[in-house]
Amino acid sequence: MPSPHHRPGELMRRASGILVVCAFLGTAGAGAQSREIIGYYPSWKVRDTSGAMTPDKIPFNALTIINYAFHYPLPDGTVVGRDTHGDSVILLGLYAAGRPGSPLAELAHRHGVRVMLSIGGWEDSGNFPAVAASEAGRTRFAHSCNEFIRRFDFDGIDIDWEFPGYSGHGGTPADKENFTLLLQELRDSLDILGATAGRRLLLTAALPAGGEHAAGIDIGRVAGILDILNIMTYDFYGPWDERANHNAPLYPGDGGEPGRSVHGAFLLYTQTYHVPPSKLTIGVPLYGHTYAGCTALNAEHGGADTVHFPRQGAFYNIIRGHMGHFARAWDDRAKVPYLVSTDWNMLVSYDDEESVRWKSAYAVERGVRGLILWEITADLMADGSHPLLDVIHKTLFPSPGDRTR
Repeated sequence: MPSPHHRPGELMRRASGILVVCAFLGTAGAGAQSREIIGYYPSWKVRDTSGAMTPDKIPFNALTIINYAFHYPLPDGTVVGRDTHGDSVILLGLYAAGRPGSPLAELAHRHGVRVMLSIGGWEDSGNFPAVAASEAGRTRFAHSCNEFIRRFDFDGIDIDWEFPGYSGHGGTPADKENFTLLLQELRDSLDILGATAGRRLLLTAALPAGGEHAAGIDIGRVAGILDILNIMTYDFYGPWDERANHNAPLYPGDGGEPGRSVHGAFLLYTQTYHVPPSKLTIGVPLYGHTYAGCTALNAEHGGADTVHFPRQGAFYNIIRGHMGHFARAWDDRAKVPYLVSTDWNMLVSYDDEESVRWKSAYAVERGVRGLILWEITADLMADGSHPLLDVIHKTLFPSPGDRTR
């Protein structure tokens, strides 16, 4: 999944039809499955002084799991952090001078929320092929993961290898088998550590929503190892495509391909790969894509708008600040909105309260485990509210405070 700017950031380089991360949370001795709202929380975001979401500002009551992003593997399998400053602030609670705080895991556990260490991301997946290719590399990787769990009290590991077999990140066909071996080594290691600690340690992974990337994974075997498969159902279309279309349509819209939608990804995993819906989470982006020189869907465009949205992507809180310049439209086939500005000569594909309600209801109706969100700081408004997360939580947990596992 992500990387320093994973959502967006590497977005312009991602092939369409990208990932959906699915998940199935297994609790030792638990028979019933419950819903999950999993939010990615990037380590580097504490550097954003315009509205930093420090750990004490996280809306824990609306989440069940936090994926802390990202760490990554060195070629020998040793895991290291991407942002040492962010790790100090977030994982150790060393806030600004004179303002000490609580570590992330401590805060989360007070609210009954689990914290996963997410390893990889688009920009840091290049070492996975070498690590997974040898027994020594896989063993060192698993031991290194366990050390971070011991040190920071994580509740498990989330793997974000993008993608096994992808040549752009040094992948080869051997990755298909090696990815399975890596996950099995990590699962065995986590089970041993968990037995010693007296708790179930989770293993999840961010997986592609379709196409050739899914074919590069032995999904049937992987599904038996993972607790949760997080399917990244976003970036189906973006400024890398010739024509403007929806970032994350629930269903194919006008001109959209059936497989490039949340529903298409759900069918791929449940019907083609026979993964139970209760082991899957579907991805919801808290960001959109911009198209310059374009005011209609399925029209040609001039790439991403970097004048009004200089970060090469549009987080929801930034979009909200520009609403006065746009007219909102709704695609009733795709069940997602889009914005058009004739003054700025641009189109924005994004998700809002209405579309995330549709996706949340879809998850409930289809028996999907829950939703995974990239990323939670994008929904933080200036007044401290988080409107998208509120809608998601109210739809998945209609009885306030009911988070029984």
